[in-house]
Amino acid sequence: MAGDLGVGPGVLKHGAKDILDVLKPVKKVDLGDLSDGATAIEDDDAGAALVTFCATWESGSGFLADCAATLAGGLDKANGDYEDTDEAIRGAVKSVKTALA
Repeated sequence: MAGDLGVGPGVLKHGAKDILDVLKPVKKVDLGDLSDGATAIEDDDAGAALVTFCATWESGSGFLADCAATLAGGLDKANGDYEDTDEAIRGAVKSVKTALA
């Protein structure tokens, strides 16, 4: 485990997977049915507020899901970079040991 990062290889990848798992139920928030029921409220202001809320919530949840997916992609890439660097260092150390032997 690296002292600077505080995690070993695979931990970042696992975190990325966890984020993507959490996003599965939120991939597409659809409040259309609720929004369509705004006319049943029989109050124009309340109905308009409900439609606005639904549209804003759908848009916001989509934005947050996209941001979280981008974060998961970054964690996955960081994990790959970490593993590549770790492997390169091991290879370099092995080469030096072989050369000195």
